Amino acid sequence: MSLASIKSNWSLLSSEDPKSLAPAIEQIHRGVQFIAMAGKHYVKNVPDDSHTNLRWLPREEVLAGNWIRERNGNFRFAIRSKDLTLIVYNANMEPASTFALNGKTNEEALVWVKEQLTSFGKDAALMKMDIHYDIPPHETDNGSPYQFQNATRFAETAKHRANSDLALAYFAKAYKTASTVRTWPHHFDHGVYIPMVFDDAGNATKSFSIGMGIPDPASDEPYYYITTWSKAGDNEYKNLPPLPSGEWISAPFNGAVLKASEIVKSKSAAQQSKIVMDFLKAGIAASQKVLGIE
Repeated sequence: MSLASIKSNWSLLSSEDPKSLAPAIEQIHRGVQFIAMAGKHYVKNVPDDSHTNLRWLPREEVLAGNWIRERNGNFRFAIRSKDLTLIVYNANMEPASTFALNGKTNEEALVWVKEQLTSFGKDAALMKMDIHYDIPPHETDNGSPYQFQNATRFAETAKHRANSDLALAYFAKAYKTASTVRTWPHHFDHGVYIPMVFDDAGNATKSFSIGMGIPDPASDEPYYYITTWSKAGDNEYKNLPPLPSGEWISAPFNGAVLKASEIVKSKSAAQQSKIVMDFLKAGIAASQKVLGIE
């Protein structure tokens, strides 16, 4: 993915206050938990919990979970955030069934997920919503139905996810040690982990992460982030250079943050993409110096 390609494929973000997206994001965050738990119970578990994560598929415009292996044909669950719909795809990436969450409860959604598991030959009794990480409480936890209201805001969340995938994939490709671009169901951030220094056993000792987060203690609106990690704890944030956009923060983590409201001030897709890419480039360069990597 070239810079020119990012610019030409960037979806123009609305100038509406990004804080208004929170109710839509909260419901989508709830919806992906069905996909994450299917990964937990039907995909081989790995120590970093990536068997529960999701990937953005640009052609389908969905967040899709890992493939679930089955002799009669592999399948995977996904969510189309722009219309709050769960989907199960067959091995040919054809939708085998869909389930619109609007007006439905978590209990009804779980019934549908189990029906799909059974139809693909899996023991649905293994499927449980035993989420092993903390997520903020939501009214759907208590039996309230999902509410697909203000479709433009749900569509806008999909644009943010698609754009972040473009930007992050560029840097994932630039570093041989980088992870793939993934959405984690815990914090619901879309990110890339890039280990930079390793010990003799091949374990990472210095790394940085970049991504797009949802409203949380770091920001009350969607935002891009950059943060570093050092096993020795010597990644000190001192005398940092100014960023072309965004800001350095010291809480709730040490790093850099670019809020969506700063991006949408521009009414040009090309300029919006430039704001994000310039922030990430400058922040990564400064982060490498923080880690002592020139």
